[in-house]
Amino acid sequence: MKVELHYGTGIIALQIPEDNIEEIIRPWQEEIKIDNKTLLRQVMTSKEVEGFKEEIANKRLCVLIDDGTRDEPFDDIFEQLFFALRKSRHVRFLICTGTHDPEIPENKRIIEQLEKTAHKENLRNFSIHTHDCEHDKLIKAGKTSRDTEIMFNVLADDADVFLVVSDVKAHYFAGYSNPIKNFVPGICAYQTAEQNHRLALDDKSTFGIHPWHRDKNRRDNPLAEDQLEGMRLIVKGRPVYALVTISTSAKIQWAQFDHVENVSGEAFSVIDQRNTHTVRPVSRLIVSPGGLPNDISLYIAQRALELTKSAVTDDGQILFLAACPNGIGEKKTIENFYNRLTAPIDEILQSIASEYKLYSHKPYKFAQMIKRLRQIWMYSEIPDNLIEAAHLYPTHQPQAVVDNWLAEQPDAKIIVVDGANKIALYRRNSNSRASKV
Repeated sequence: MKVELHYGTGIIALQIPEDNIEEIIRPWQEEIKIDNKTLLRQVMTSKEVEGFKEEIANKRLCVLIDDGTRDEPFDDIFEQLFFALRKSRHVRFLICTGTHDPEIPENKRIIEQLEKTAHKENLRNFSIHTHDCEHDKLIKAGKTSRDTEIMFNVLADDADVFLVVSDVKAHYFAGYSNPIKNFVPGICAYQTAEQNHRLALDDKSTFGIHPWHRDKNRRDNPLAEDQLEGMRLIVKGRPVYALVTISTSAKIQWAQFDHVENVSGEAFSVIDQRNTHTVRPVSRLIVSPGGLPNDISLYIAQRALELTKSAVTDDGQILFLAACPNGIGEKKTIENFYNRLTAPIDEILQSIASEYKLYSHKPYKFAQMIKRLRQIWMYSEIPDNLIEAAHLYPTHQPQAVVDNWLAEQPDAKIIVVDGANKIALYRRNSNSRASKV
């Protein structure tokens, strides 16, 4: 059986006997009869949008937008959104980079899209800025109960109303990618992100758990709670709306506009229904993050492993298909991400647990996974020596890895996950209840 998976800008095809396939899992992608623009047009005629338009009349609006590391269909979103912004006295667009590089080409493309649509829709009084956590002017909002000092971009402080444009998916330590993250760490200082992200080492900081979850038993996520506190310190009671989408390969499957807490909780329920799966763990797992931009670098692609690791048993093996044309990651992540990952496994775990630095939650979680598995094979553009130094196994022939698995264990069952950056897998244990590794 031929199984196709996304890789960089292309597709990789693997031949796997049908009897050996346990499951093939992909993100929600129904055949929707209407296109993005039509779906968004329907959303933007809701009574919630009419209330928003009255709320912003002659007021300063700050629109927080996901940065270019996401694969959102911004052209379609902006075209349908901008007519609702005209009553505002001034619209400030902030591209929420968190600690990401603000100068990447994808962010410049977003700026071009914003300017083009603003002129087309006759939105005249606006400004655009890409957040820079290290060089922008930042102001203090206070400290959270977990002692995270919230320092945020001063450009957001004069807003009367906030609007967040956010594509929601499972997030391996923040519960979900969601509108709160556009505030913290989206427009915050490096120091704020570091203090918040140290909570990623807590096992309770995981996917599918968030303080705004509709299920009261799925709200205890220390990192997400800290982000919510931080957002409230920034907002200071001002209204916050959100246009939330759930998309796959730039195709919007679901969208809604409302007050931020209402729409976020609804989006989490849809994600749980459509993009999470409970699986019987197997000894062999094939994972593709979903192609660019989801496998632009190892730093970005790793999240696909974290979201799917529950599907592989202890001492199992993973074949990881991640092109990573930008290599390991941004220069500023190397020291506390990649360099720490090259140390002995037990040393990684001990040193990071005792002294957290921003980005080091990634080698910590990587080391936990590597320690319990036999091998993680990686097919990538990253040089072999860099892959090997990170305790991974490079391969130039992913089909050969699969063939060797089946030669070793002819009846092996394999789970295949494509688009894993938007999937979350739970483990089905012996009493049929879902759990996470």
